[in-house]
Amino acid sequence: MKRVNYFALFGVISFNVIVFSGIAIALAGLLFSLWTIVISFVVSPVLLTVVNVLEIQQFNVLQTIFSVILFFVGIGLAPLAMKATRFLGTMFAKYVEFNKKAVYKMPDVNTI
Repeated sequence: MKRVNYFALFGVISFNVIVFSGIAIALAGLLFSLWTIVISFVVSPVLLTVVNVLEIQQFNVLQTIFSVILFFVGIGLAPLAMKATRFLGTMFAKYVEFNKKAVYKMPDVNTI
């Protein structure tokens, strides 16, 4: 049976509230912005096509070229975004496991 080390629990909670929460929020914001950029770049040619078909604005060759360039940049950034998401998910899971190991202590075999 595992026993809780209350000093470690207090230290983990304090550290997580003071330091780690800011880092985690910043990394989650960066990851969210990366996915927003990837999705908006990939969707840009579709939106431009819809706007041109519905004649909301006039056709412009320069906009079409930039839209296609953004599409390819978005396709190129997608693997990076997936890799960053997997990496951060793995690191957060390892951090939670590290905190659990710090808080719970196993009883000594000799005392049983």
